[in-house]
Amino acid sequence: MKLFEEYLLKAKDVYHKALELLERGDFFDAAEKGWCAVELARKALLISVGIPAEKVENLEFSMPIFERILKAAKRRNLLKEYYRFNSCLHVMGFYRMLTSREEIEKTLKEVKSWITEIEKLISQLSDVNLSKVVDIMNHALKIKRKALRASVEYHETLNKISEIILQAVLKHSS
Repeated sequence: MKLFEEYLLKAKDVYHKALELLERGDFFDAAEKGWCAVELARKALLISVGIPAEKVENLEFSMPIFERILKAAKRRNLLKEYYRFNSCLHVMGFYRMLTSREEIEKTLKEVKSWITEIEKLISQLSDVNLSKVVDIMNHALKIKRKALRASVEYHETLNKISEIILQAVLKHSS
């Protein structure tokens, strides 16, 4: 069994555990298990196209690739659903405990079809190898970090200007 197949199998297993939790009335934990199933399917897709397993665990690294794969495959709907699952199940469901039981039930049903659609996409992309994007993404993250450092330096410099102006105005008005 290939690694991406193991991830898909685990996604389906975790999904069924989410349904069991829901049946027992533990709908917030069911929401988190549902989100976990979504994440495992996302990782399966990435691994299936040659992204190393250790890289798919890092959202900063893997989300830009995942997003671009779905857009290139003209499956933006799967991306929109991914973000909705994140909000409904993970953030608002599990962490904030604000999603209603009914909404979690409805959303979990949609997770099943989303996983099926990801599985179909994996089959469609079976000849695609994106391992060459790993080095490019590593480089992109280095650029991002440089940009963030430059942004911090820029704002620190603006703060110095603000301090000089404030001192000058206060001195003048005394």
